[in-house]
Amino acid sequence: MSERSNRLSWLLTLVATLTADIVLFPTIFAVLDSRILSRCVSLLIAYALSQGLRLVTRLGKPPAAVLHVPGLWPLLAVTTLINFGLFGILNARAPEIQPIFHLLLAWAASLLFMAFGLYRIKRLR
Repeated sequence: MSERSNRLSWLLTLVATLTADIVLFPTIFAVLDSRILSRCVSLLIAYALSQGLRLVTRLGKPPAAVLHVPGLWPLLAVTTLINFGLFGILNARAPEIQPIFHLLLAWAASLLFMAFGLYRIKRLR
């Protein structure tokens, strides 16, 4: 698989996950009425939808291919922890602000961290 199609595959997964998470979170939050649990459920469903989209379009490598790139799965794990952690901290410290704003800030911070980590992984290879 070429580098360009690999980048397109990652971008498709990221955009699909982010869009689905932002769309699903308010609906799930209205049903569950728990910000952290709603966040967890919406992220899991969003990731499952994005992987389903990748399988249907046959674009990119399977999710298990993450294990073959050294340093990538720990980066993704820490990025997810940053996303959840920042969302939880923002909800605890500023509950009067809408949770969708917390969600957007958590995504922005985790994407910046992931971009920096991917740059470092690529540079060290």
